[in-house]
Amino acid sequence: MDLNSCQQVDLAGVYVMLKYKSRIYRNRSLTYSDVIISRFGENEFTAKELVILTENSRSAKLLSELKMRGIVERVDRGKYRVLPLSERPDTRIIEWRRARNIIINAPWKKAWTGSTTVEVWTNGRYKISPNPYLRVFHLSVLKPELDKWRKYLRRFGISYSGKKRVGCFVDLKRSLKVNSTIVAGEPAITKGEVLKLIRNHPGIYAGTCELIESGISI
Repeated sequence: MDLNSCQQVDLAGVYVMLKYKSRIYRNRSLTYSDVIISRFGENEFTAKELVILTENSRSAKLLSELKMRGIVERVDRGKYRVLPLSERPDTRIIEWRRARNIIINAPWKKAWTGSTTVEVWTNGRYKISPNPYLRVFHLSVLKPELDKWRKYLRRFGISYSGKKRVGCFVDLKRSLKVNSTIVAGEPAITKGEVLKLIRNHPGIYAGTCELIESGISI
């Protein structure tokens, strides 16, 4: 049974076909974006049609999430369309910005450390990551508040395990004391500490020490 043939049947039929498809490929993950793209292509659809298709009564929340991720756009009141790949934003940046803001807005004492603090102190011009699709946020937190941080990050779907290879995760550095200062609106370790970090790892941060001391960003 070809999922693309959904275009030739009514919405109820599409739903039956999707359930049949998921039974056959039960080991594959079928997402809402997969369903919407398969059914509507780049044609316009309504929120009501989405509810009938997916039996998800929280269509407003679903559409909001899909808009945030750059998969769909609103074209009129109650009407949407799937964006073609050429028009979609870089979802990496969207997700990394979301995670960063959630971390910054947390109520506990914290400070960027590691490569994240070097990035902040060089005005965002010096960035390193394991691969182009993964960002690691290095964060110094108080040891007694570690469990609170883990619970907080889980609530927003942000990983701290270090097992991810795409997206982002937070490397929580436990500390008995966190010295922080505000740099470009973000909490970071102090200038003295970041300069010491750079000098201790010249192979990673070569040249950034002098730039920070002189106030010049690369």
